[in-house]
Amino acid sequence: MATHVFVRPATALDARVIGAIHAQTLRAALDAALEGALTPDIEAIFVPDAFARQWEQAITAPPSSNHAVLCAVDEGTVVGFAAISPTQLESLDQADLPDGQMNGHEGTVVVEITALEVPLARGRAGHGSRLLAAATDLAREQGANTVQMWVLAGDDAHTSFLHEAGFAPTGLRRTMQVGTGMATQHCWYATLPEAEEGEPRA
Repeated sequence: MATHVFVRPATALDARVIGAIHAQTLRAALDAALEGALTPDIEAIFVPDAFARQWEQAITAPPSSNHAVLCAVDEGTVVGFAAISPTQLESLDQADLPDGQMNGHEGTVVVEITALEVPLARGRAGHGSRLLAAATDLAREQGANTVQMWVLAGDDAHTSFLHEAGFAPTGLRRTMQVGTGMATQHCWYATLPEAEEGEPRA
């Protein structure tokens, strides 16, 4: 018997589940990035209800019509989510990227995947791929020919997923302080094929 799995736009009713998922996955990613050195004050940040309130705002009052939140659903249960947002190319233009990458390419329109989260327990079921496909479809509808996503160094789950999906590192990186530690994020990108069908390719 086939399972009923699909991706749809998120609603306010999904915010609580999305918040719980994000609190769990972000904590795991930061724990990996800081090599298990999360302090108690940082641990206290990962409150699902606080994340839920932020996502409810993003769903019900997005900054623009080009911001979107999507849910992966498996037999009626939300098992993952993704979010996209328009982004600016200035940071890319200012980067010292190797020849042949996206630096300074005229006509490049970028949409950022600001979140793509599936709990470990729900992994390897195709939910991430379905969310990525839906997110890139929306990006293409908005006129984008490139998508990008920032990933924490040490977050092997997201890094492996993006690599397998055809993304490549731009060479951009940024750091942020987390408690007493410093975490580094790397920017990954893929160009979108012109055809309606097909996976994003770097």
